[in-house]
Amino acid sequence: MDYLAHLLIVLIAAKGLGWGALKLRQPASVGEIAAGTLLALAIAAMPFESQILGSLAVSPAIEWIAEAGIFFLMLYAGAEMQLEEIAAHTKESVMVALGGVVLPLVLGVALGWAVLPDTPLKTAQALVIGVGLSISAVPVAAKVFMELGLLHRPIGEIVISAALFDDVIALMLLAIVTSLIGTGEFPDILSLAVLFAKVAAFFLVSFVVGIWLYPWIWRAMAVVPLPGTRLLTLIVLGIAFSLLAESLGMHFVLGPFVAGLFFDEARVGKDTYVAVKLIVNAVAMGVLGPIFFASIGLRIELGSAIEIPGFLAALVAVAFFGKLFGAGLPARWSGLGWRDSAAVGVGMSGRGAVELVFISIADKAGVFAGSTESNSVSEHLFSAMVMTAVITTLMVPEVLRWILVKR
Repeated sequence: MDYLAHLLIVLIAAKGLGWGALKLRQPASVGEIAAGTLLALAIAAMPFESQILGSLAVSPAIEWIAEAGIFFLMLYAGAEMQLEEIAAHTKESVMVALGGVVLPLVLGVALGWAVLPDTPLKTAQALVIGVGLSISAVPVAAKVFMELGLLHRPIGEIVISAALFDDVIALMLLAIVTSLIGTGEFPDILSLAVLFAKVAAFFLVSFVVGIWLYPWIWRAMAVVPLPGTRLLTLIVLGIAFSLLAESLGMHFVLGPFVAGLFFDEARVGKDTYVAVKLIVNAVAMGVLGPIFFASIGLRIELGSAIEIPGFLAALVAVAFFGKLFGAGLPARWSGLGWRDSAAVGVGMSGRGAVELVFISIADKAGVFAGSTESNSVSEHLFSAMVMTAVITTLMVPEVLRWILVKR
């Protein structure tokens, strides 16, 4: 009964504040994170103990649903991408992606190494800061590009393609971080070579299945007269790719993303594509996603803004300007104008759901459990990283609209 009450409370709060965020022209995820944060504050301020509310932040039901939310968010993110658009600007996108990863990664690791206390997890924590700041998530930027009719122009396609490469690189780096946590040592050259070979094997198998087997699978499923068969097929494919990823030492989030990436009209048919994508969108954005974002908010400690304001400001500065210059300059070198290049850099600055998923994975791996020092940076590192993701997500649409309207 407590679990049902937990789900009801979190879902109502997340949907209510998510709707409020949309009214303020902000992403719904910002309101959903705020819902979890306010619930945590309200529970902490209660003058009496409540069995239901007292266990809300550590509810297994919330954790399970949040995991399902990650799966469906990545499934929908993959379905939003188009392989043809990615391939059309591969050269420019790779340049932008590499610049947008390397500069924030180096600056983030340097910042973490300079300010984190000496603990056994200092190296892993510094690397998590760098990887977290190197991630890009495009839903916010894509919405702005769509509003201005630029989503399918070179500027929009480069940002979307580069963000995909960024996420793949980040997931590879995540495998290195988790290996570092598990063994206590940085992977050697042979281990890294094996890791890259496994990544290559995963994408090779995915490409073969997606290009050649996907059409056959969907034609076979089309004749099955059971309700929900098409949705179930996509979910099963996502789970199968997830199992493949985990068997090769990578995180399961690659699975639903790849399953969604090959899910397009050409391979599954227009009717199937439209119908199933609508359902996945409703599940990811309407039900499971809000619970995931609220679960992140439940673990935020706003005291980090008071205890370590300088570090939080430095994180935001590295996150924003690292992408602005790291991704913007390669865009300029690829032939875009200065204003369009700035728009690419700003568009790559939003983290949103992707960084939150990464932070959640790192948290479960034990990265943020390295210090119990009062008021230490590592004590508030998780909250500071989440707040950075939220702040950059809020900044991107306003700055991007200003640049593109001027354009």
